[in-house]
Amino acid sequence: MSITRRNLMRSVAGAAFITQAPHIGASDNINSNFKGDASRPKWLPRKFSKKPNIVIAILDDVGFGDLGCFGSEIDTSNIDKLSKAGVRYNNFHVTALCAPTRASLLTGKNAHKVGVGNIAEWGRPLPGYRGYLQENVKLLPQMLKEAGYNTFAVGKWHLSMVNDQDAMGPFNHWPIGRGFDHWYGFHGSAVDHYHPELFRNQSQVYPEKNHGYHLSEDLVDQSIGYVRDHITATPDKPFFLYLGFGACHFPFHAPKNYIDKYDGVFDSGYDELRAPRLARQKELGVCPEDTKLTPRDEDTPAWDDLPKNEKSFSVKTQQAFAGMLDHADKQLGRLVNELESLGELDDTILIIMSDNGAGGGYHRAGALDVRRIAYIEPESVHEKINGLDDVGTERSSPLYSTGWSFLGNTPLKRRKGDTYEGGTRSPFIVHWPNGKLLEGTVCNQYHHVVDVVPFLLELSNSSEVMPNDVDGMSLAYTLDNPTSKTTKILQHYETAGDRAIWANGWKAVTMHQKGTYFKDDIWALYNSDNDFSELIDLSKKEPELLKKLINLWEKEAKENNVLPLDDDLDGLYAKVAPNPRDFYKFFPNATRYNRLSAPDIYNHDFDIKVDIIVEHNSEGCIIASGDSAAGYEIFLKDGYINFVYVYTREKIFRMKSNQKLTHGNHKIHFIGKVSGQGSAKVSMMVNGEIITSLNLTKMWKVEALNAGIRCAENMGAPISFDYIGSFPFTGFMKSVDFHLSL
Repeated sequence: MSITRRNLMRSVAGAAFITQAPHIGASDNINSNFKGDASRPKWLPRKFSKKPNIVIAILDDVGFGDLGCFGSEIDTSNIDKLSKAGVRYNNFHVTALCAPTRASLLTGKNAHKVGVGNIAEWGRPLPGYRGYLQENVKLLPQMLKEAGYNTFAVGKWHLSMVNDQDAMGPFNHWPIGRGFDHWYGFHGSAVDHYHPELFRNQSQVYPEKNHGYHLSEDLVDQSIGYVRDHITATPDKPFFLYLGFGACHFPFHAPKNYIDKYDGVFDSGYDELRAPRLARQKELGVCPEDTKLTPRDEDTPAWDDLPKNEKSFSVKTQQAFAGMLDHADKQLGRLVNELESLGELDDTILIIMSDNGAGGGYHRAGALDVRRIAYIEPESVHEKINGLDDVGTERSSPLYSTGWSFLGNTPLKRRKGDTYEGGTRSPFIVHWPNGKLLEGTVCNQYHHVVDVVPFLLELSNSSEVMPNDVDGMSLAYTLDNPTSKTTKILQHYETAGDRAIWANGWKAVTMHQKGTYFKDDIWALYNSDNDFSELIDLSKKEPELLKKLINLWEKEAKENNVLPLDDDLDGLYAKVAPNPRDFYKFFPNATRYNRLSAPDIYNHDFDIKVDIIVEHNSEGCIIASGDSAAGYEIFLKDGYINFVYVYTREKIFRMKSNQKLTHGNHKIHFIGKVSGQGSAKVSMMVNGEIITSLNLTKMWKVEALNAGIRCAENMGAPISFDYIGSFPFTGFMKSVDFHLSL
């Protein structure tokens, strides 16, 4: 797999209670158990009348240096204000991908151990990589319910198998099956922020859309609604709100005024902007004074080497990212203001974090439609420039280039999907007025997302509900001792063959290249205590220490279901997608089905049948699958039956009946015959007569779609823009039947 492909695929994504141990040096023996003495700094509980509320706001693909309070030029004023009144952590770590981070965050256990070593879409039948949380693992909401909390999940879940995400579930892997009283959100890694596929508890919902709809606003509206309901019904109980923003995972969707706000801000390019970011980071205290910038990654072109027209497009994608983050910050501000007006903010532990480093990106100028690049074919510069004004709108599915993730992770090495610090070091902010935190403090103790469960349970005086086998260890001691030595000793990492292990200030890390032997991977060694940005590789100077750390990684891997390793990202969709059927039946106004559950007409003969009754001025959508980046639709408009197949924005296939349908009953067939690899001839048959045909010379695989399949009304994203809105079918039809030759 090329670097570019690897990054796209990833974008389109210890020891238990071990206490103080001596520092590990080159001459020290690394004890496999890492046992230390039993003492450690103890956070002193504050007095409160009831347990504090807990809110976790998790951003998506936001890098270490992307928040204003971590050095960015992006306006995150609400988060910055919370950080000034709270505590920031500059040495907090997550996994390098979104789903494993969420698995560890909600369990207090290493992600592979609970079955989520990779994202759900890449799940496979191995204990560490199933793509969903093991049934016997207790989640934080389940623990907190035992401690007297009401529990709400809003936003991104990404912890259930693709097979389980449709109307019939099963729901035991959904939020409401894992301890949350209520859920409003979406399942997968990415979502269209203008036309999201959303669920409330067990049912799909279709939010009222207007011209200004955006998912981030909707998620905060729902969060506020749950909190208000909680106060009305159970004012004496605490609540736990898990708010998973889709921002800033691709597609970068943001209101135009937020994108335009950053006109000119990024024109100098990502290379030039890193140094001022680092200067601000040092001034803010989130980077040591001796921190140096890492060199540009080898797969990222120098900004000055990009042609002028590519630069203009690249800047626009970063503006869309900045606008999306800025917009999410303002929505979070609305939630905070609501908590304050309700009298709940002071007694609320609010955590703000990201699920991994800044996104992988597309290596040159970025992408207008990222799934097209990942699964279909590259975009031309001409197409990018023609689509410049569409970046951030519903007519795009944009992603920035690797260069902007390089900026986002300032001053760190690499990015999302990589086990270097750029993939795993996350901003982490704690705000809690009643906790009497040392306002504005920057804590530099090494901690990991597995530590959040014991942390929150200790702060809320609820440790009695915590299972004995969590891997995390509370970081509550840091609140009273921001300069104390870290109590954490060990943490391992793995993402698609990349591995790393941190042990008492030392870190060993390797990047794996697809198709090569894992045993041949070259490891680097860094002293994390003295080398914030992983600049100085000590592997040749300390070979014995490196060997010990590699052996320790192997031990941790065996104990945590990390093995066997698998780098076959390309083949994983085939392993996780539901078994294809030769027959599908879709009913009007039924629940949308996700893209991997939909009929895959790629390289299959197919017959799409629908009987309709046309009445006076009947019109509307019959079937729609996908969105404007890729998809197809059948609809009746102005009396004519239309079939439209969107291969790319600039390659759209259309056919239309040669005459209007008369009043009455009509049998419509679309018969597809494979004519070559990724191509088919499609014939339109009306009342038993073939009236026209179409050669689809280009087709996409099912995983290229952003959205699922809808019947009788397009409640999702527009596909061809040949009609406006949901375009409900106003005639009568019983069903749409798909027959496939497998």
